[in-house]
Amino acid sequence: MTTTCMDRNLYNAAAKGTITDFKDHSFERPLDALLTPNKNTILHIFITALENRIESTENNFVRDILNMCPSLLCQVNVKDETPLHVAARVEAVRDMLRMVNKEKDTALHEAVRYNHLEVTKLLIKEDPDFSYTVNDAGETPLYIAVERNYEKLAKEILLNCKSPAYDGPLGRTALHAAIIWDNRETTEKILKIIEGAITKKVDQEGWTPLHLAAYLDQSNSTELLLEHDSQVAYMKDKEGRTPVHIAAHRANKQLMKMIIDRCPDCCELVDNRGWNALHFAVEGNWPDSVVGVILENSSFSNLLNEKDDEGNTPLHHQYSRCFEKAKKNLMDHPRVDKMAFNKNNHNAYQVTLTSAKLSAIEDIYLVLWVELDRPGHCAISMQCDRFKPDVGLQPMIEISLLLSALSLD
Repeated sequence: MTTTCMDRNLYNAAAKGTITDFKDHSFERPLDALLTPNKNTILHIFITALENRIESTENNFVRDILNMCPSLLCQVNVKDETPLHVAARVEAVRDMLRMVNKEKDTALHEAVRYNHLEVTKLLIKEDPDFSYTVNDAGETPLYIAVERNYEKLAKEILLNCKSPAYDGPLGRTALHAAIIWDNRETTEKILKIIEGAITKKVDQEGWTPLHLAAYLDQSNSTELLLEHDSQVAYMKDKEGRTPVHIAAHRANKQLMKMIIDRCPDCCELVDNRGWNALHFAVEGNWPDSVVGVILENSSFSNLLNEKDDEGNTPLHHQYSRCFEKAKKNLMDHPRVDKMAFNKNNHNAYQVTLTSAKLSAIEDIYLVLWVELDRPGHCAISMQCDRFKPDVGLQPMIEISLLLSALSLD
C-alpha cells in the first residue's frame, strides 16, 4: 500500500493557518487529497496545532478552507476521526459549529447535506442549545434533512436539539417537506416536538402543509394533519382556495372524502372567484371521480346551483369545457337548475354553443328541447319592420341548425 504524504510547506501552512498558501498555490490534487500518512487533512492539522479556542483569524482560515473544499469537514483519518472529533478534544468544536461559510452554511448544514449521521450527532451533542439560522438558500439543517428524506438525521435533530429551527425556502417549513414524502414517522415527530401552530404556517403562495397534501394526494399526511388540527381545512391560500378545493380539482377522491368527513362544512367556502368545491371538481381534468362525492351527499345540494362571481353555476362550467370526460353529468341531477343564467345572460346550453362542442350540444338539447325556446331571457331586437319584434328568434334558429346537423349523422 502506498504511503501518503504532504508537502512540507503545505503542512506548515496548515499548522499556522496561512490561507494564502492554499489560495495562491496551483495543486495537482484537490485539497481533500492532501493527506499525511495517517490520512489527516490540512483541517485536521490546523485544529491539532491550536493552543486555545479558535480566534477570529483562525476562524477565517477554517471558513475559507471549507469554502474551497466543503467535504473536508466530514473527511476522516485512519482513526475514523473527522476534524470535528479533533476539535472536540481541544474544546474548539463549538466555535467550529457556529461558523458559517459564504453560503451561510454552518457545520451542521454541511453534515446533514452529505448525510453524515455521526458528525451530526457530535455537533448536536456539543451545542444542543444553538439555534440555527437559514443559509442563503433559506434552509435550516432540519429542513435539509427532511427534504432529502434523511429520516435518521431528522430524528436526531428533532430529539436532541432543544429548539430546532424548521424554516425552508419559499416560506415552507420542514413539515411541508415531510408532506412531499408522505413520511408518516417524520411528520408525527414534527407535530409532536415542534411547538406552536406549525400546521398553520403558510408558504409564499399561502399554502399550508394540508394544501400541499391535497395537491399531492398524500393520505397518510392528511390524516395526521387533520387529527392534529382540523382547523387547517378551512384555511385559504392567496387565491382563496382551501385544501378541499385543491383535492377536488386534482381529482384526489379519497383525500377529498377524508377532509369532508372531518370538516363537512368546509365545502361551503368559495375562492376569490366565487368557485365552490363543485366548480373545482367539474373544472378538473378528471371530474367524474370527484363530482360523485358531492352529488351523493344531499347536504351539499346547495352547491349544485351556487353561482360564482360571473354568475356561472357548476353546470355552466361543465358545459364550457371538455364535456366528454364527465360521466356523472350534472344535467341528470334532479335538483340542478338547467336554465340558470349567468351575468352574460347565458344558460348552460348557450355556453355550450359558444364553446362549439357538438357532443355536449346534443346532450343538453335532448334534455332541454322543450324549454329552449323560452323568450324570457332573449333580447327583443327590432328588424326592418319596427312593428314586428323578433322575440326569441335566435334560439329557434340555433335549434333548427342543430337538428339539421344531427340528422346528417
